[in-house]
Amino acid sequence: MLNFLLFITCYLGGFILAFMSNPAWSFVLYQLVYFMNPLERWWSYMIPSLSYSFFTVILMFAVFMKDFKAHQQNRLLAAPQFKWIYLIAMGYILSSFYAVLPLENEFATVNFIKLVVIMSVAYKLIDTDQKLTWTLWGFMCGAAYIGFICFQVGRDPTGRIEGIGTVDSPDSNGTAAAIVPALVLSLYFFWVSKSPWKKLAAAVTGAFIANGIVLINSRGSFLAAIASLGYFSMFLLFSKHQRKHQKASAIGLMFLGLIAAAVIIDETAIERFLSIKTEERTEDQETSKTRTFFWLAALEMAKDHPFGAGAKAFEAFAPEYLPDYLATGASRNRSVHSSWFEALTDLGYPGLLFLIMMIRASFFATRQAKNALINKNDIDNYYKLLAIEAALVAYIVAMSFMNRYRAEILYWCVLFTACAYNIYVLKHVPLTRDKAPRNSLTRTARL
Repeated sequence: MLNFLLFITCYLGGFILAFMSNPAWSFVLYQLVYFMNPLERWWSYMIPSLSYSFFTVILMFAVFMKDFKAHQQNRLLAAPQFKWIYLIAMGYILSSFYAVLPLENEFATVNFIKLVVIMSVAYKLIDTDQKLTWTLWGFMCGAAYIGFICFQVGRDPTGRIEGIGTVDSPDSNGTAAAIVPALVLSLYFFWVSKSPWKKLAAAVTGAFIANGIVLINSRGSFLAAIASLGYFSMFLLFSKHQRKHQKASAIGLMFLGLIAAAVIIDETAIERFLSIKTEERTEDQETSKTRTFFWLAALEMAKDHPFGAGAKAFEAFAPEYLPDYLATGASRNRSVHSSWFEALTDLGYPGLLFLIMMIRASFFATRQAKNALINKNDIDNYYKLLAIEAALVAYIVAMSFMNRYRAEILYWCVLFTACAYNIYVLKHVPLTRDKAPRNSLTRTARL
């Protein structure tokens, strides 16, 4: 009943806020529905069997068109990340002419185009600092909901939690990867918020997210959390841009984090993490040990298919490129287990280049935004940008061990960097038709 009430409250409240308050609430609702995934939950019998995500997207388009002129100044191609996103989409469209698995490629292409359109509309809607903050909180609350479900159902006999994921991240590893970037955002808002209620909300979301990551027991997400929190903490301690008593508060945060980790991390999670180096040969661990062979096979495949062979191409060609002696379980048609090599085998060298350049453009954009904030002595938002970077770092680490090239959360993290660039740079720099966005990116920048 509690899950049902949460969903109904969020869904109806999101529609009301989007129409009565601000259109950007429609994307926040989209985020929440993505994580709640209502039709796949055990409480779905309590609600009509409708495509709730579809109606949320319709809501986004409706409120966007209602104030169409107001959003026209947010030019999509002014954000450098979007041209690479569009090139990835174009790559999948072109791969339709030679994909080895035409139906799989068509399914992937259509869904990715839908995602690109949604991200484009969201960029138009999220054009102020306040709206960006709402979307970050939406991400945190959605991820916390997954953590709440983990708390409710507990681990299965294998020491994992399955069947609680989202539409595009149904397995345990994908689910953990989807929520791990939100952990550092909760840390940021707990640290920076002056309101005790906001601090409490950030603490609660962070606790549920962290507990969910531990219960799901994904080694890649453990590494992602360590990298993300370490990235953000290093800046808290050593950046020359400091709030009053920042180093003392940062050390206090780390101390609290260690206490929290000691409370929620159990023996099962420790054993799972240490199994990265163990020699036990369970079927699951065998997969992790042989990933380097999959990656080498992907490199060999790229030599024969320099423009890729469409979605899931590696699974189709894996038997031809994997060594005969390699134990791969019941099937030799295996996933490549890395987004980088997924890009390489799906779209070839151009696909890998597009992914690298999209991420590079994201960090260049946040660097420009951070410089603009430092010029205004806006330290709080400067660290918001660092938290967004750290969230992207988390997903980059996690997706390096699984196929997430077309994952929603990757493009959410990129979207956050694009919106920040629009809000803090483009809206404060006089634009010319052709030169302003390019010049703003090539300006000398220091952290």
